[in-house]
Amino acid sequence: MVTFEVDSVEEASAPPVMTLLGTLIQDVRWMAPGRDTRVLEMKGIHPLLAAVHAAFAEHRPLVLSPDAVWLTIAQGVAQHVRLNAEALRSRIVRHEGRKTLTVDVGGLPETDSDYLLLFSSFRHQLREALGQGMPRLLSCDFSTSTDVERMAGDVVLMDAMSPYFDFVMACVCGIPRVTLLGTPEDWKAIRRRIDVIQELDLSWWTSSLIPIMDAFVSASEGRPDREYWKEMYKPAKAYGWDRATGWIARLIPYVAGHGSFSSRNPMLKTSHAELMASCAKAASDRWYEGPGLALQDAPAGLSSVPLKVTLPGRGESEAWTLEAGVLAVEVDDAGALIPRVGVTVKDGGTSAQSLIERIFAEHTATRATRVDAFQGTAELNALFAHIEEATLFSGENAWRIRPCTDHAEIRIAVDAEGSERITVVALMDLPDGTVLAWRDAYRKSNACVVRLNASQLEPRPPVGEDEIQGWSFMQGARLRVPVLTSAQTPAEIPVVGTSFLELLTRVLDSGGSTHLEPLATLDQRLMM
Repeated sequence: MVTFEVDSVEEASAPPVMTLLGTLIQDVRWMAPGRDTRVLEMKGIHPLLAAVHAAFAEHRPLVLSPDAVWLTIAQGVAQHVRLNAEALRSRIVRHEGRKTLTVDVGGLPETDSDYLLLFSSFRHQLREALGQGMPRLLSCDFSTSTDVERMAGDVVLMDAMSPYFDFVMACVCGIPRVTLLGTPEDWKAIRRRIDVIQELDLSWWTSSLIPIMDAFVSASEGRPDREYWKEMYKPAKAYGWDRATGWIARLIPYVAGHGSFSSRNPMLKTSHAELMASCAKAASDRWYEGPGLALQDAPAGLSSVPLKVTLPGRGESEAWTLEAGVLAVEVDDAGALIPRVGVTVKDGGTSAQSLIERIFAEHTATRATRVDAFQGTAELNALFAHIEEATLFSGENAWRIRPCTDHAEIRIAVDAEGSERITVVALMDLPDGTVLAWRDAYRKSNACVVRLNASQLEPRPPVGEDEIQGWSFMQGARLRVPVLTSAQTPAEIPVVGTSFLELLTRVLDSGGSTHLEPLATLDQRLMM
């Protein structure tokens, strides 16, 4: 370690304004360093540059580690590889297409050491696939490197190799034990009800349910057929999505298909015994091509009822939603998993998964081929990791979710001179000639969906030599997408939502109405 003088300035004596890392980075499963680490608010700037800027502007000493400097460079290398993957392929890997690297674990990682082992296991596999060179090049192996820096280096290596490899963490699967609550009579009552529902022209389904419920009855009486219960789930590797081939999937009669959950479960055409024989035969093949249930093709599972709530004396009403069914999976004190029945009362909002399933079920959509095509907020990452593009509704009322290749950065002048700008990303085209765009923001409260007039968008003029703002780098601009400017001012641009997914849900519920009630104007939003 060495310390040396740089500028002849008086060092700041008062501490800077700080916050906790956990307030800046939220909604994560795990993180290192810890959430209680004291940090500066970086306002969307790269942390290394933010540190140098604050040290310079506020006369504060600066500490630089080999790890921070090298990881900044290594991330640039990773970006270069992603952007030039095919041109560099022969110099980095020895295979065509993509290979899958799988790390088997005994359970989901929870502790720091669990994640250290996971990331280092991927590094070891990459070393076997690539040789020593690239893994050693991008690693953090300095005298200052702790487990955190070593893990960061492993993830940057995986990022750089993501055009050539898929990374899978596979839990060694199996159900150690099953507990059946209730009494044998409870299970016999369900078995008798199967005979009743069969009279509703459901013999095509109940023929599978009868042996399943017979197995529940036997097990409840202390006579479980262990081999049969081992076949409860039985996932099989299939093209696109893994499929459940075990008998539990036969509890679902209708699955996604033809735009709604109205197609009969294909597993019900084949007996369980025949299906298990097919799975055994396909075990040595690369892909299983027989019937099975992709989990995302099953209905969400909750019954949903809209409820209009009138407010006396105010002439107003609210829309609630009542939902009930098998709500969640509880974990008891012994670590056992318990599907729990529940009821919810909601006043809006949606999950990414349920919205994605709804779009595929009710509209025209293409599945994404890359999970990393979009880099932004968690909800948008989830949307574009599953959907390449989509058309909601049809004809003159069609709404189009753009593929990532058609996204555009739109610059909006904040002041009259245009010296200060904000950037939004165009994501969706409306049938009335407007565009929905997402404004990401360091402060979550400022993130929003804005509505722009497409007729007032034009290509951005060439950058002048004196325009050294580094905007695209500092704001994480998307590469290889058009950059446009809007003639509208922030005062003319309506903010129509704070969540793109919630806005999409409202659009679907309205049948495609282009009336989107403004929450504010963009200039008002900027002052929040």
